[in-house]
Amino acid sequence: MSQPIVIVGAGQAAASFISRHVALGNQTPVVLLGEEAYPPYQRPPLSKKYLLGELEQERLFIRPADWYAEHGVTTHYNTRVESIDAANKSVQTSSGDSLSYEKLVICTGSSARQLPAAVGGDLPGVFTLRSIADIEPMQTQFIKGKRLLIIGGGYIGLEAAAVARQLGMSVTLLEMAPRILQRVAAERTSDYFRKLHTGHGVVIRESCSLKTLREKDGRVCGGEL
Repeated sequence: MSQPIVIVGAGQAAASFISRHVALGNQTPVVLLGEEAYPPYQRPPLSKKYLLGELEQERLFIRPADWYAEHGVTTHYNTRVESIDAANKSVQTSSGDSLSYEKLVICTGSSARQLPAAVGGDLPGVFTLRSIADIEPMQTQFIKGKRLLIIGGGYIGLEAAAVARQLGMSVTLLEMAPRILQRVAAERTSDYFRKLHTGHGVVIRESCSLKTLREKDGRVCGGEL
């Protein structure tokens, strides 16, 4: 039996590769290794309807969970690849297993930037928005009347701000660049979304960065700019 195609990373790129592999009728077996507990899913809805509680988790999945097995794909979730031995064509996983491959596809994507512990990034009440696992603890804290500080004025930060305002939270958003969306959109687009969000009660502070987070009773309570 030939060695499989091993895919490292179970995100949207992996799902697209597998879909094309199946559509072409390729008979080479595929092994999918994903660090998270879920099959490939869409991330854009995380900061919108899923955070708001209006979208079921299964609706995030690019394909139904059982679709992969039905198409001959062996899946290993909750599995991190620790190293790649390119000379011997194998990968070593967090469980201690070694998997040989014929071809290797890297679909690991990116990771969210974490605030350093030195500035309070590890305090309870500080969240990072990147995955399903990040959203679930956030939802318990997104409650009417609470105050939310968002670091980053990109699309994800603005979407989280919109959800928080819809839930009745007080929201301040910090962007260290001169304008929100500076890296991804034209100035007129930034102006449009600034007006839209401030019109809904979001306080936006541009050209403003975080120096440190403050702690009270073991939790984050504010930020020093």
